[in-house]
Amino acid sequence: MTPSLLITQCLQNDFVQRVGRYEPLPNLLHVGAEESRRLLGEDPKDGPLARVMRWAYALPDERLRIVHIRDWHDAADPAQASHLAQFGRHCLKDTPGAAFAFPEPGAQGKDIRLVDTLTLNDFTGTSLAATLEPFKGSRAKVGLLGVWTDAKISFLAYELRTRYPDLDLAVCSALCASSSRAQHFIALDQLQRLLGVKVFPSLGGFQAFLTGEAAPEPAVDATRPALDLEPGAKLAAADVTLLRYLFRDSVSARLRRLDGGFSGNVVMGSESVDAHGHAQAPCVVKIGPVELIGRERAAFERIESVLGNSAPRLADFADFGERGGLKYRYAAMGGGGSSTFQKRYAAGLSPAKTKRFLDEVFRDQLGRLYQAAAREKCSLLEYYQFDPAVAARVKPRIESVLGGKADKPVLSLPGGLKTPDPVGFYADELPRILPLAASGSATMAFIHGDLNGANIVIDGHDNVWLIDFFHTHRGHVLKDLIKLENDLLYIFTPLGSDAALREAAKITDALLAVADLAKPLPSASAIGLRRKELVRAWGTVRMLRSYYPSLLGFDRDPLQGWIGALRYAAHTLSFDESDARQKLWALYAMGRLGARVAERLGRTGPLRIDWLDTPVLKPGRLGLTILPGRRDYGRDLKADLAALKAAGVSHLACLLSPPEFHQYGVDGYLGEVRAAGLEVFHLPMLDGRAPSREDMRRLSAWLDGALGAGARAVVHCVGGLGRSGLAAACLLKSRGLTATGAVAEVRRARGARAVETRVQEDFVRGYRP
Repeated sequence: MTPSLLITQCLQNDFVQRVGRYEPLPNLLHVGAEESRRLLGEDPKDGPLARVMRWAYALPDERLRIVHIRDWHDAADPAQASHLAQFGRHCLKDTPGAAFAFPEPGAQGKDIRLVDTLTLNDFTGTSLAATLEPFKGSRAKVGLLGVWTDAKISFLAYELRTRYPDLDLAVCSALCASSSRAQHFIALDQLQRLLGVKVFPSLGGFQAFLTGEAAPEPAVDATRPALDLEPGAKLAAADVTLLRYLFRDSVSARLRRLDGGFSGNVVMGSESVDAHGHAQAPCVVKIGPVELIGRERAAFERIESVLGNSAPRLADFADFGERGGLKYRYAAMGGGGSSTFQKRYAAGLSPAKTKRFLDEVFRDQLGRLYQAAAREKCSLLEYYQFDPAVAARVKPRIESVLGGKADKPVLSLPGGLKTPDPVGFYADELPRILPLAASGSATMAFIHGDLNGANIVIDGHDNVWLIDFFHTHRGHVLKDLIKLENDLLYIFTPLGSDAALREAAKITDALLAVADLAKPLPSASAIGLRRKELVRAWGTVRMLRSYYPSLLGFDRDPLQGWIGALRYAAHTLSFDESDARQKLWALYAMGRLGARVAERLGRTGPLRIDWLDTPVLKPGRLGLTILPGRRDYGRDLKADLAALKAAGVSHLACLLSPPEFHQYGVDGYLGEVRAAGLEVFHLPMLDGRAPSREDMRRLSAWLDGALGAGARAVVHCVGGLGRSGLAAACLLKSRGLTATGAVAEVRRARGARAVETRVQEDFVRGYRP
């Protein structure tokens, strides 16, 4: 049987040795202070690389062979002079810089192969092909580690994949590095997607891939540190071993649970003392299933540099068997014990403190991630994992919450509430609307991904910290806010009676009535709230919603919020933390949200025209619509133009700016419209803005002439709201309506978001026909 193979790439001092943050790098190929620390650990003699190499050297060659590829330069060779001049003198043979950056264990009879290379291609002029000859044609497992992920590792993986297509290739993200953390992860994604290389986030998973065995036990002292666990804490033996390893530089460690959850994870805050009696910086330790812990570490490393000083520092990590542990160090965490936002809120956190803590989370910390938000093609139904097959699992949960059968299309809840049965949404509506949402788009950014009140830690000095980055990814920019809002309503807010449940439903109804996610929510009294706990909850919801405008720009459609809220309301039915009435409230919201999402996406069929039915436009008729044929909505231009013709439309006013034709997939649009037999007036206008008054008068005159002749005219921009609403309001003003009346008429026909921006509203007020 062919053994597995471990190939290291340039793990030499001149590439990865530890250097101080402000020390000059020895050459241009060194990965830098932060990446070398990540690869070698705080203590290179016992860091992740050293641990894996000790493990690998201890295995017999029959199970694991080792090949070290190293740069091995000769300063006296004229052929190498330009390379050394370009990157700086590095890895000169037989010098300390060319030595391995890990403590090399005794070979213990292993046949360690060295391959000396001078170029980016490790097969050119080297012994690598001959070394790998025994593996040719085999399906051996091959693990790669070293630097640079985006160059040497990637090039090596490409050569191996093309020369030895049967080999099973893998890398470990914790054991590879580049000078740029971002380029490191981009390269890992490319290796996985283009070359089929397995990417393991954990050391344990990588080791198990090579040998089929779980991660070995880390070396620990069975008596040190002295662990002071809270009374009643039940930890598996493997978890205790991981704690002893992670606090191996301490003589004592006091650990108190911050959050346990129901996923098998243990989260503890620590107060520890070193060998000299000094108090060490507070840490948070998380222990859980090895692969999930590895994925969290890799996810956190993607965003660590963006969060800056607001982020914890990953001080250490380790794997043992099926368990893994992370140790986060919080440089400025104050003493006096830590709590969570959820516990502080339940204890009566003041509105001022609540706002301060939320500002810290969503502006100062996660706001750094959200700043890079961009509109991307995305089906939010698929993103939030909606699946018709879930109907079979949802029904028993609903019946458990109801305490009886759910066999009617409308469910009756305590307090006289009624809501559509959500099973109908999953079983009947989802198969219909999933294809309609497939070509949608959403604003995406890196997000925390599972933000709840227990993942926001508040220390004794009221500093705010985030933990649990397992779900961190590039996703819907509102997801963190939607998730926390869900928990605020259905976990944090107590409902002491059926009457309280009935009043709580007013919050759901008010949120469903929101037509523009950028507009402030009304006051608690305006929606009929009286109970103190519900008034408080609504005030906190208003705080959370206040972060929306800066994140969304012009993408203010409430549909995205309904989809996210529906996903989490459904999830709430299985929460252990929610009581019976809180789950009934979530069920009420779930039914109403499902009906609203289905109705809204159901409009994605034939092109919808919203007509302004006001006598002042007679004898003609004016309508508003979205951009016909916009490809990001999966629309077909010829079908939409045919729908316009079928509706009797003869005149079409287009307000797109020139780049938007290509952006929304309708190149050649104006020619297609004319070829369909429609008269078209094109007034280029920037999204969210207004034209010159003279240009608006020209458009109004063109529309006025068409309507005066009894024609049906339609105005569109991209979404049919801002610019289109502006043009319609100005036309109505020219027909005698006041500015307020004109805007109100347009919003009555098209919705509250029409005439979208303050700039556009001001233009209507100041417009003189």
